[in-house]
Amino acid sequence: MSAADPVAWVAREVGRSVGRFRNGVRYLAGTEFAPIGPTPSRVVWREGKAELRHYSGHGVGPEPRLGPPVVVLGGLVGRSYIFDLHTGNSFVARMLDAGFDTFVLDWGIPDADDSANTLETYLARYFPRALRAAQRETGSTELSVIGYCMGGTMALQALAADPAAVRNLVVIATPVDFRHLGAMVDAVAERRLDPATVLDPDGNVPAALIAAFFSVLKPTAPVVKYANLWQNLWNEEYLKGYQALSRCFEQHSPLPGAAFLQIAEQWMQANGFVTDSLRLDGRAVHLADLTMPVLIVTGDRDELVPVGATSPLADLLTGTKAEVLELSAGHASLTTGRTAARHTVPRILGWLADHSDVKKG
Repeated sequence: MSAADPVAWVAREVGRSVGRFRNGVRYLAGTEFAPIGPTPSRVVWREGKAELRHYSGHGVGPEPRLGPPVVVLGGLVGRSYIFDLHTGNSFVARMLDAGFDTFVLDWGIPDADDSANTLETYLARYFPRALRAAQRETGSTELSVIGYCMGGTMALQALAADPAAVRNLVVIATPVDFRHLGAMVDAVAERRLDPATVLDPDGNVPAALIAAFFSVLKPTAPVVKYANLWQNLWNEEYLKGYQALSRCFEQHSPLPGAAFLQIAEQWMQANGFVTDSLRLDGRAVHLADLTMPVLIVTGDRDELVPVGATSPLADLLTGTKAEVLELSAGHASLTTGRTAARHTVPRILGWLADHSDVKKG
């Protein structure tokens, strides 16, 4: 080490300490480092609280080079802005850059008026209507669908009941074997916990309980998170990502009570995807009826949806060719962050591009 090195190190640390203090005050004061949903979009369909946003065409976003159009969806308890976290870290922006005509289906934030919404409301009504809206908007007879986490589980059940002209399906961190999702799910599955007892006065599963469920799955996360925040508080780029991800994983939506009771019965207690006992709109639904190509994406460091919860899916899709892509990633880094940008998203979109067409003209 030269004589100048200690001086440079001290100067750097003093600068960072000043930056930590300045950014810490701004952060605690509620400064918005990473505005929600920075990528321009238009709402092209809405029903109830659900809406479909289009990120391509008509002067919004680049003109797509690949078809068919892609509809991306998450689950009922997450916020859809996970797909458009902040500038420089946006799943939809990367899709647009890759040439895909991109839509995001947002289920909205339910309240007491939505407590009677069932799986049929979302899977047999909103989902197919949103897909038809994407077809009308683009003039395409076919679509691809990407489902993340619970969104993939919902897409599997919905498309097994009605394939709705979907050419390709990608499911990311999608649980189908609910025996691997932790103690709270086990308590419901083994009937030690009555699902009806967790509903709030509005008739929904409260967002705070959903947040508690995720914190139980990863109990050390807050300690690591705050330690990393302190180390990087001087760095505004780090703060953008931290704020966006914290908001995403701390702000959950309530789960409509009627839908939750069905999920508890079909997905948790009956383990219906594995036991082939799913039902929708009064009739049996079989994953074996899916015939479109399916990509199953898992993360080997995913603590929220471990590989054991996703791995049976390939064997259950007996009517189609299903490919498994196991990546070195955690739950969030399958779609967001530097790992996603460099490794996971390019491989996911590469598969989708191989199963898409180059648009003429």
